Parts: sequence; C-alpha cells; structure tokens
Amino acid sequence: MPPWQRPLHSMNGCGRSPSGKFKYGSVPMSQLILNESDYNNVIEVPRSGVLDATISTGERARLHEIVEADERIESLLIPAQCIAARNRALARQIVRDYAPAKHLEVLVVLTGGVIFASDICRDIFSEGNIHARFNLIKTSVYDSSIKGSGEEYRAVRLLMEPQDVEGKDVLIMEDITDQGFTLTWMLNYLRNERRVNSVKICSLLDKRLANPTEKVKLLRDNLTVDYRGFIIEDQWIAGYGIDTADDFRNLPFIVVINEGFFKG
Repeated sequence: MPPWQRPLHSMNGCGRSPSGKFKYGSVPMSQLILNESDYNNVIEVPRSGVLDATISTGERARLHEIVEADERIESLLIPAQCIAARNRALARQIVRDYAPAKHLEVLVVLTGGVIFASDICRDIFSEGNIHARFNLIKTSVYDSSIKGSGEEYRAVRLLMEPQDVEGKDVLIMEDITDQGFTLTWMLNYLRNERRVNSVKICSLLDKRLANPTEKVKLLRDNLTVDYRGFIIEDQWIAGYGIDTADDFRNLPFIVVINEGFFKG
C-alpha cells in the first residue's frame, strides 16, 4: 500500500497538529484516490476529500502545508488537478450533447461561477471547437446572514439581468447547487419571463444536504442539474471562485472552512 494511503496512526512522525488538522505524511484511509477513468462520471467526494493519483509527493506536501498555515481552513477537499480533470470530462459530455452546434449560450452565475465557467468553456472549445458566448446574471439570496440548515425559503432578488437570451438555448454555469432557491428561481425567470428556447444547468458542485426541511427536499427533488462535477457532503467550503466572507475565491482548489472561526 502506498504510504499516502495508510492511516495516519500507522505513520511515524505523522498525526494531528495542535490545531487539530492533519499534518502531512499520509492521507486518511477514507480519502478517495482518483484515477483517470474515475473522472468520466460524477464524483462523490467523502468528507475527507479526494486526491488525484498522479499528484506527486512533493505537491501533496505543499498542499498540506498551505492548509496547515491558515487556521481558517479545516482541510483540503478537492485539489486543482481533480477539478481540471473533471472539467475536461464535463466539457466532452457537453460537446457531445450540443453537437453539431458551433456556438454555446452560457449564462454565468455571478460571482462564484466565473472561474468555473471560464475554465470549462476553454475546455469545451478544445474538445469540440465550440465557441461560448458569455452572458451574466447576478442575484441576491443569502445577503449578509449565514445560511441555516432548517430554512424553508429565501427570497431571490435580481441584481443583474442577462442580455438577449430570448429564444436561445441557454446553459447555466453555477459553482454550487445548495438548497436550490437561486436555481429554481432562475429557471422560472428564464422560461417564463425571458422566454428562452431551452435551459440546462451545469454545476461544479452538488451539495448533499444533511438536514433539509421538507420544502427544501421537494425543491431539490424537482430541480434537474444536467451536468454535475462533484457531489459533496454538507460542509462549509470555499475556493475556486467560491467565497467565505469575501475571501478564498482565488484559491485554485476547494477547501473545507473552519466554521468556528467565522461563527465564533
């Protein structure tokens, strides 16, 4: 068994730091190691995260040092290599579905979806020579308050409306599917008010909610996400365009946030 797959307690000099986070030296047994073929399907990410099998020992050490250095970060969830590989697989699927079209109407959900949309649309061009026309939409749901697990509804307010989408086949690019308030509102808005020809959703992350209300369960059951990158547990995450307290968007990977740092 490779050393990075052994349990931490079996590794000399490895364990938890005073902060409670794992020191580098191994990867917990439950951490999922991804091979090339794994990226062809939606990936279910355990709470301990995933790693790509090709990531070098040195790169693993560097990533763990980054996590250990910031007390606001609990752990690494999805490294950049895994995101890039899954993006390429999603791009191939989108190319197959939209062929023989040479143009794609992409609606980017601000602000979290910007990096994901930019990367995957480059992959779509590389895989199928399909040009993406970017359109932008911005809404407000959470405002300044922290999302609660027992919520049943939050009103969605349109802050920036897309231009010239009537009669078009629109692909929404979203960073994360959470309770579904925003995407459900957006689908109704595009279909009923903007009269698009069709609309599909591509979401990098799909969160498996731990304790949703019955209304949220129904909302999620009725929401179809056509393209999903990763299914994650109900954790507070950031990075790769997703923020916590207006920070972490620039990280090239996705991390689990130390909730106590922000709630305490």
